[in-house]
Amino acid sequence: MKKLIAILLCTLMLTSTVACIVKVETTESPEIEEQPETNVQPEADAQPETEPLPGNPGGWTIADDPAMTDELRAIFEKALKELVGVNYVPVACLGTQVVAGTNYCFLTQGTVVYPDAVPQFKLVYVYADLEGNAQLLNIVDMPVVPNEDGTVSVPSTEALMGGWTYESDPAVSDELKAELDKALEGLAGADYLPIANLASQVVNGTNRCILCKVTPVVPNPVSHYGLVYCYVSADGNESLTSVIDFDLDMPEEGLITDAIDGQADAEADTETETDEENYPDVLAGGWAAAEDPAMTDELRAIFDKALDGLVGVDYEPIACLGTQIVAGRNYCFLTKATVVYPDAKPKYTLIYVYADLSGNATIMNFADMPVIPNEFDGIEPITEEETLDGGWTYAESPEITDEIKANLEKAIAALVGADYEPVANIATQVVAGTNRCLLCKITPVVPNPVPHYALVYLYEALDGTVELLETVDFDFGALCTYGA
Repeated sequence: MKKLIAILLCTLMLTSTVACIVKVETTESPEIEEQPETNVQPEADAQPETEPLPGNPGGWTIADDPAMTDELRAIFEKALKELVGVNYVPVACLGTQVVAGTNYCFLTQGTVVYPDAVPQFKLVYVYADLEGNAQLLNIVDMPVVPNEDGTVSVPSTEALMGGWTYESDPAVSDELKAELDKALEGLAGADYLPIANLASQVVNGTNRCILCKVTPVVPNPVSHYGLVYCYVSADGNESLTSVIDFDLDMPEEGLITDAIDGQADAEADTETETDEENYPDVLAGGWAAAEDPAMTDELRAIFDKALDGLVGVDYEPIACLGTQIVAGRNYCFLTKATVVYPDAKPKYTLIYVYADLSGNATIMNFADMPVIPNEFDGIEPITEEETLDGGWTYAESPEITDEIKANLEKAIAALVGADYEPVANIATQVVAGTNRCLLCKITPVVPNPVPHYALVYLYEALDGTVELLETVDFDFGALCTYGA
């Protein structure tokens, strides 16, 4: 698949993003109590790839001045104008990334629209194209809770005793600035510019988390952000606990998070009756398994529009596994991919496409279809080496023949409690007989069932008997990561 990706990167410009990387810069002082992490599933659109700027992994450039200008505020408001249910107040523009246009990372305060709601700090990623349009890429909770391994996590939504909580006011007051200056006394080699007062933890005194812009005192410095942790004791003494580097890169997991409560409802009001009927069952992360995965003319038109101009690989859409409602709609297509050269072997690839509210469609990313069952790591894609004797190979045809369907029904005859609908014949492995991997849509036999996908593995013996080997749940939405 590496060759396939190489060809893709030559023909597409997709933005690569990587998970935020943090490291401890200083240590020791009063113990900071940890609290449970909150899982975050962000969501976003991939952008054309660009060369990283010198000194900035991922191509992000730290803002010279993070203050919100009228121009930045206009971009932010344009991107979020369709959102309802949460009020987002921009605090600072932390940085930009040059693509075919510009990506922006905004630090914001998000407050759900209901009485006495507690504001939370969130990073909002926005893409502004060269024509002046702006669209939301991603919303993720701002991680501030320091962990022993040097990472940071998101505060619990519950006000736990001794737990970290977001501050209600991000302003860095004169008093807070004086506390920070005292804590940093003795540190040389970098200037610390406080950007926002993010969080605090009440212990025997107060632990505080402040987002700072850190600029090394060297010629031609490259600035970065750091989460600076200070301890203010009960008698008023200040000390530096730690500094954890903070990377602006957009997280890989998920797409637009459910922090935008109410957006799905607002979008649903504008959808046609056909859409509501075809995608009724929402899975974790906002993805809905299609009621009928078959490719319609409308789906094929979206797919063709997104892949228009792509050369080097022939992508044949097999099924639309499901969708995700954002400011528009994300689609997950199962495709048969064949590199354009003689005797090329096909591979099965998931292609994620974003269709906006104006009818435009763009590729978000590609992911090899994982099929090889692994005892420790779940399932993984087939590599070139897997074409060896006894190895798994992708099926020449995804068609579910009458014979394959009969074998599936024979293998699951004793299973009750769920209906198995075969979607595609994915891969085989020649042993003393044949192992086969089928992608199936599984619907529990219960009121108001929520279907999901699974890889069903069969063993077809030489004497015609069929045995169910295992069934592995398949979360198609989880593979939608940017730059894959």
